[in-house]
This record gives sequence, structure tokens and C-alpha cells, in this order.
Amino acid sequence: MVTAGVPLTAGATDAQGTVGEGAAPAADSEAGAQIGEGATAEGETQIGGGAAVEDETQIGGGATVEDETQIGGGATVEDDAQIGEGAAVEDETQIGEGATVEDDSKIGEGAEVEDGKVVTLGENLSEEQRASMYEYFGTSADEVETIIVTHADEVKYMEGIATAEQIGPSTNSCAYVEPTESGGIKVKTANLNFVTSAMIASTLTTAGMENCNVIAACPFEVSGTGALTGIIMAYETASGDSLDEGQKEAAMEELMTTGDIADSVGQEKATEVIKDVKTEVIDEGLTDPEEIGEAVDTIAEDNEITLTDEQRDQVVSLMQKISQYDYDVNALKDTLDNLTGEAGVLSNIWNSVKTFFVGSDDGILNDTNDEALGADVITDSTVNEGGFKDGLITRIKNFFSGE
Repeated sequence: MVTAGVPLTAGATDAQGTVGEGAAPAADSEAGAQIGEGATAEGETQIGGGAAVEDETQIGGGATVEDETQIGGGATVEDDAQIGEGAAVEDETQIGEGATVEDDSKIGEGAEVEDGKVVTLGENLSEEQRASMYEYFGTSADEVETIIVTHADEVKYMEGIATAEQIGPSTNSCAYVEPTESGGIKVKTANLNFVTSAMIASTLTTAGMENCNVIAACPFEVSGTGALTGIIMAYETASGDSLDEGQKEAAMEELMTTGDIADSVGQEKATEVIKDVKTEVIDEGLTDPEEIGEAVDTIAEDNEITLTDEQRDQVVSLMQKISQYDYDVNALKDTLDNLTGEAGVLSNIWNSVKTFFVGSDDGILNDTNDEALGADVITDSTVNEGGFKDGLITRIKNFFSGE
């Protein structure tokens, strides 16, 4: 028999004892024990690397724990845990460097966030401008993972699609992305004076994105053509999904094509035409350029615009690329039906009614602080804000109160 607290050699076990490296204490090693690497314990235990523990445990590197646990590097935890380097955690957790987290977490440097929120900042912004973007987004550098988007990143995504002048010499656009379970892609923009929220939302569906809330912004006015790079980078990091390179290229091309057409017919009409043609191409499975061209002609006529031959060819070429990929039509329509037109109006009415009764699922879009960017900030959103919603909610309140 061994007295409690006296060290044992590797492989030996005893109640309330200390177990050497490689030991496998089972029923004989209980609450209060200190256990070496590779150990498995159940209650109120301090454990070395590689341990698997179930309750109220302090654990070293590589541990697996289920509840109320403080853990060292490499740990995997499910609830109420404080975790060191390399940990993977699911709920209400404070985590050190290299951690992987799913919910309600505070994360240290180098953390990888699962289903979290990610901010991208243009590399040419000053520290003061970066701070203003966090303030506008309604978050802080300690609460989200941040990616710095470089000019080389923009060139990588847009070279061959946009001119050097369109890409510009510096990178200033920022993004904030939050993956969601449903509802399509919702977008809000600030200080983008050419690219609209609807243009971005439509383009992101082409990139293969489905459900997420997106904010694209800058501390000062920019065209917004470079915003897509940061959004895609943030989405891939936040969701853990790698988008198809061909789809990302098609998305960039769609944004530039829509912008070119918008120069002559306006952003709203250009977005509507591209959106409608894309929906028909995907819904009907069109791949033949002649059939796609006929769809372009019909939809342009329906929207009372005339495309030049060059613009028509651009759209047909773009849609041929898009037709190569397998899109979820229903997921696509979740976003596209809400952008413009009668369907969008009806959807906004329903969403406002639903928000009144059950709350909004617009997430980060509700947390922005416009004052952080000054009095002259330009904002735009695919989620109907302001007077429409306020007026509808007032009418609903009056209806139920009998006023």
C-alpha cells in the first residue's frame, strides 16, 4: 500500500495519489489526484498533457474536458472553460493563443474562430482610422479575429478583371462578416459611393457564399470596388469554408461588369438586370451562349434599358462562367429576392412584421455606430432600415392598441 501524495512509478495507481508519466489511472485514481501525461480522470483533478477529464478539472496540454474546466495547451472543452494555447472550445470560454472556439468566447492572439466573426482592415489605414472602424462595427480587436488586407491581396483577386486604375494604389476598404444559419446574405455599406449593398450581395452569391451578415465600409469615401476581397477573406476565415477559386473569379467579374453597366444605366437597373439574368441561367440550367443572350435581351427590355453590344457580350460571357457551377437555387433566391423589386418590398414587409414579434436576426448589422464615421457618412443596406420599419411597427402597435 502507498500513502496518499507519495509519488508512484509510471503505471502505478492509488487513490489520492500522484501518478507518473504514461500512467493510466482508472477506478483507483479518484478525486483530488494529480495525474501525469496521458492520464484519464473523472472528478476535481489536475492532469498533465493528453488527459481526458469530465468535470471541474484543471488540465495540461492536449486535454479533453466536458465541463467547468481550466485547461492547458491543446485542450478540447465543451463548456464554461478557461483554456490555454491550442485549445478547441465550444461554449462560454476564455482561450489563449491558437485556440479554436465556437461560441461566446474571448480569444487571444492567433486564435482560429469557428462560426465566429471576422474583421478585415485595409493595410493603408492609420491606427486612428482602424480604431474608428472597430467603433463603427460595434466591436473591438479583442472580440474578433482581424485580418489585414494588403494591396497584393487585391491584385491577386482582381488582376486581369479590373484595370490597375480600378484596383488603385492603396487598400483601404474594410469588412465585418458573421456567418448565419439562414436568411441569405444581408449587406450594409458605409462610405462606399459607387458599389451598393445590393451589388455586393448579388456578387457574393456568385462567389458561393450563402448565409451571412456583411458590413463593407471605409473611414472615408471610396468607390468600394476593392471591398469584395476583404469580404471573401473574412467569410472563408469565419466559416471555415474555402470557396471555389473559379467562383471567386466570377464574382469579381460580376462586380466589375455590373459597375460598367451602372455607369450608363444606374446602379439599381444594372443590379436588377444581372440579378434576373443570373437567376434565370441558374434556375433554367442555361449554358448555351445563344440562349443566355436571348435571356439577356428579354430581361434588359423588361427593365427598359438598352445594352451596348460590348455590355451584352460581357454579360453573356459572365453567365457562361456562372453556369458551370452547381448553385443551390433556393439559397440563391433567399438573397436575390430581397434585393430589389416587388418581391423585395413584400419580403421587407414580412421581415419587419417578424422582427416586431420575434426579434431581428440581422446580428452585426444592428450594432453599427454611424457617428463613428462622422456626420457625412453614406450608408446603404439590403435590410430595410429607418422610416419604413419604424412606420410599419407604429401601425402595428396602433392596430393592437385600437388607435
